Amino acid sequence: MKRMQTFLAPLALAGVCAFTTNATSQEPSQETPQSSSTTTARTGDGLLSLQADMPQQTHAGESFEYTVTVSNSSDNMTLHDVVLKHRKAEGLTVESVSKQSNATNSSQSEENGSDEQEKSGDQSQKAKESQNGKNNKPKQLKISALKPGESQTFVVKATADKEGDLKSCLEIASYTPAVCLTTTVVKPELELTKKAPKTADRCNVIEIVYSIKNGGSGDVGAMTISDKLGNGLETIDGENSLKFVVDGLSAGDTRSFKARVFATKAGSFSSRATAKATDSDLQSRSKKTTTKVSAADLAVRINGPKKIQGEKTAQFTATVRNTGNVDATDVDVTVMWPEQASLANLGDVSKKKASKQGDESKSDQQQPTLAKSGDGNSAGDSDKQGSNEGDNSKSNATKMAKQSFTIDSLAAGETAQFQYTVQPNDVEKLATKVEALYICDVDAATDREQASAKTTAVAMASVEVVRLPALQIMIIDSDDPVANGDEVTYTARVWNEGDAADSNVQLEMEIPDGLEFVSANGPTEFNQDGGVVTFDAIKSMKAGQREDYKLVAKASGSGSVKVKANLSSKTLDESVSSEEPTELFSEGSDE
Repeated sequence: MKRMQTFLAPLALAGVCAFTTNATSQEPSQETPQSSSTTTARTGDGLLSLQADMPQQTHAGESFEYTVTVSNSSDNMTLHDVVLKHRKAEGLTVESVSKQSNATNSSQSEENGSDEQEKSGDQSQKAKESQNGKNNKPKQLKISALKPGESQTFVVKATADKEGDLKSCLEIASYTPAVCLTTTVVKPELELTKKAPKTADRCNVIEIVYSIKNGGSGDVGAMTISDKLGNGLETIDGENSLKFVVDGLSAGDTRSFKARVFATKAGSFSSRATAKATDSDLQSRSKKTTTKVSAADLAVRINGPKKIQGEKTAQFTATVRNTGNVDATDVDVTVMWPEQASLANLGDVSKKKASKQGDESKSDQQQPTLAKSGDGNSAGDSDKQGSNEGDNSKSNATKMAKQSFTIDSLAAGETAQFQYTVQPNDVEKLATKVEALYICDVDAATDREQASAKTTAVAMASVEVVRLPALQIMIIDSDDPVANGDEVTYTARVWNEGDAADSNVQLEMEIPDGLEFVSANGPTEFNQDGGVVTFDAIKSMKAGQREDYKLVAKASGSGSVKVKANLSSKTLDESVSSEEPTELFSEGSDE
């Protein structure tokens, strides 16, 4: 498109062109042609010139014609609103003024500033009105625009009203000079398109093609194409956004770029690309593209008891489910437990298809940790050695042992189930973890040595190991019956048959009448006060620990007597007693 700029110049001194003719009453000779005279005038600024051609002689009372030519003498300036006026001349009546067309030589009326064409009947009527004195106004010649070097000729029809020399004057009343300049205006237009597949496999590279077109009429300078892929799509270098720099684009040119990305998880991924010029506000956005990525995904669950007692084993049922929509192969499963405990059994794996409502049932165990997808390692990451060994990482400050195995394939929606049993040993809280790991190598990943997508699912469970002390006591005598004067030894045995230690374990022995205290010994010091022997408390008695207390007494009576042992501890609400009866007799008696 072209734009025109106009600069107005001041009006120079108007020019006046005066010309004369002779009117006579004699009939003209038909053999002699009419001669004409030419008069020329120019404005002071030299922009406009006038040339008038008028017959040298005409007859009074008859109409005659003469021409006036207006010329633009400039080289680069258009003259607008050019107005020429006839000054009133005595003895001369101007009947009509018409513009002579250069193309067809047809005439259009220019009377009193009007460009309307007049018919011959109107001209006759105007001539009659002129003769009656009704139309004696000065005539105007008007040109709306006169380009550089252009001319316009007017034909003036007049009548000589009397004999003698007639003088007619034509003055340039006004005009407006203007310099017109042109420049070419162009309009660049950017059109950005983005093409991405509607569906893709997570194990394959996703190719995205960007095309930027300049569909306008002007060139575009440097620009940048950017696309934020969002969480879940990455380049081979691990970036989740793309950027292309274009050094420039000529009108009508197209530049294309191809990006290769991969998905770190399944799902639908949508984005738009934007192209923005560096040195202007020119920009373009592509239509939004959506790619649905299919992949295998994993979920792990552990079902097991909340509590177990003592040295009983804890049995767990673990399930690994493929919640994705494609098959998973070579799924690595790792079972972990505390190093202080021991794996008693790891069962075989069985598979089953998931029901509509899912094959995971709610358990008494806490909910498992949800699956984590990505290429980062989770806590307790498997080294896939398949043996029991200590884990370098710590879970709740407890070192973990582990054992791994591989599920060769797990179809979409399929669940693998296995059981394992752990012996807690000395662990007070039995923590266990099952981790499933599926590695999907991205095909055609040539931009870096190893491009892979990992899916990791982890479930954790913990079992409280309930341990209680269980103190037992018994007392026996060494002889029964016992003769007067003889000694008898009483042994009180205390043991902890529970699976936890007890503290402040104390024993006292009561000596009945008929027996006299001789001596005592045990694991702690004792104190004898009359018929009661009290041993100092054992600060801690571990599970399985056993202690014997001995009391030596001398028979001094007859009949049946009972020695009583009383046991107390921190965990016992009240003391526990045990008695041992002994028959005493006198020598020489019938007994």
